[in-house]
Amino acid sequence: MNIQKSLALIPELNDQIDLFKETFTQENNLSESNKIIVAWATAVASQSKNLIDFIKSEVGELSDSDKKIVQTASSRMAVTNPYFMSRNAHALRAGGTLESLKMRPFQDLNIENSQGYHYACIAISIINNGFVCFNSHISSLKADSQQDVAIDQAMRLVASLCAIKQLLFNEEIFQ
Repeated sequence: MNIQKSLALIPELNDQIDLFKETFTQENNLSESNKIIVAWATAVASQSKNLIDFIKSEVGELSDSDKKIVQTASSRMAVTNPYFMSRNAHALRAGGTLESLKMRPFQDLNIENSQGYHYACIAISIINNGFVCFNSHISSLKADSQQDVAIDQAMRLVASLCAIKQLLFNEEIFQ
């Protein structure tokens, strides 16, 4: 992976790398742990080894508790994002609940950082276009006193990483 080579082909994408780095390092609306969770959740949901390598180099590895958050959110959003988006497209008179998906209640998951979990879920839902879940998890964050500026910071981290993923893909294609 040679980002400099890609930037030579498409120099304006440096703006997105700068957006990620500045949003991650210079803003403190999100806790350090939640910024790392958002970055990793985005990379995992993107299913891009190159983006995962980029995240490792920029933010480091996940702690064990944060790894559990990202893995749990990824697993649950893989089920709920397509299910609830399809139900949103066409209403049915059956199902439509977490129970119908055999999902354990959140309190049974033993997640230490509930805000981190919800931030991971919004990051993954953005990638998966799971906007029903996205809205639900934003509501949970707001109910837990998270401010719009923190949620916006998370969303900008995800957006910048989407652009970086594209840059890394372009690098493979056009090298």
